[in-house]
Amino acid sequence: MKHAKLKNSHFSYKLTICDKAGRCPVRKGRLSSWKDDLCALIGVFMHKPFTTIEDQIALLNSRGLQTDSRTSWILEREGYYATVNGYKKPFLDNQARKKDEEDKYREGSSYNDLYKLYLFDRQLRFLLFGMITIAEAILKTVCAYEFTKANPAEKNPYLNIDNYARTGQAHEKASQLIPRLQKILTDNSDCERKGRKEYLVHCLNEHDGEVPLWVLTNDLTLGQIYWFFQSQNILIRGSIARSFTVLYGDSHRHKTEIDAQRIDKIYRRMKDFRNICAHDERLYCAHPHDSNNTVFQLVKDLRFVIDKKRYLEFLQQFNSLLMHLGEDIPAYVDSVYREMGLDFPRELHEWMELARTS
Repeated sequence: MKHAKLKNSHFSYKLTICDKAGRCPVRKGRLSSWKDDLCALIGVFMHKPFTTIEDQIALLNSRGLQTDSRTSWILEREGYYATVNGYKKPFLDNQARKKDEEDKYREGSSYNDLYKLYLFDRQLRFLLFGMITIAEAILKTVCAYEFTKANPAEKNPYLNIDNYARTGQAHEKASQLIPRLQKILTDNSDCERKGRKEYLVHCLNEHDGEVPLWVLTNDLTLGQIYWFFQSQNILIRGSIARSFTVLYGDSHRHKTEIDAQRIDKIYRRMKDFRNICAHDERLYCAHPHDSNNTVFQLVKDLRFVIDKKRYLEFLQQFNSLLMHLGEDIPAYVDSVYREMGLDFPRELHEWMELARTS
């Protein structure tokens, strides 16, 4: 028989997982892996009990984190999991943690420090989400213009597979995208359906079912318009890239070619970070799909799709956030900057100067 030991701070369990034939006493029949049942059994024995606010504060104190009279007020409104589990990493004493097999905080750290990082991350999400929304609108506008210009005489040309890439992954993406676009039109044609979009209903009723792409894109998510871009043939992708190049040149002192590959990378990263912001997840240390995907890389990406004046204002706001964080938690802030992919303030100030003078 295979066994596993489960330990927590109070108990030690020895669990029978399964026999050599792969049969488990908990579930009948053979298993693909005894680890499946280990996970199931852990779920039974590692149940997280309810804890009061007072218990939560006592636990933080026992782990070396200072609290004060305001701690309970914050925990009641923001929650333990969101403020502690999500933001404790920079404040942990890793050597003591390994020794005691539970969280131990660095000497002098406080719950207020964690909460300041939590509030910083919230403000960072708000700031970046606003810029991503602007960049999303630009992609929608350019895609709608260039695609419709290439297919001017056809009713709802985005429903015709022949107007997309003919081969490869781009063609496969188009074949999956078109039914979703058709569903938007179908759903908004159904008089019995709730939540129909007024602007779509107007086009469907008043223009014999024709909905221009520049209208339809208002109902698409960033992920869907990025998907639409990926589905285009090489000619339309090139036209979209040239439009971004022209837009960049209009507000900058020098010309920079923005090719389709760069647009693809920028908006793929933007899509991932946008979802983090929209779902109120931890942002500052996020690295979606790749350790090189950092907040600062996203900040640099935005330069190529946002007009210069607005981008420089954004950089000032970003810099201000980081400076205030440095004042709030000076002993811990370097690790936060590193997670963001940034050597602050030198690297950011060099980037701001480059953005200002070019």
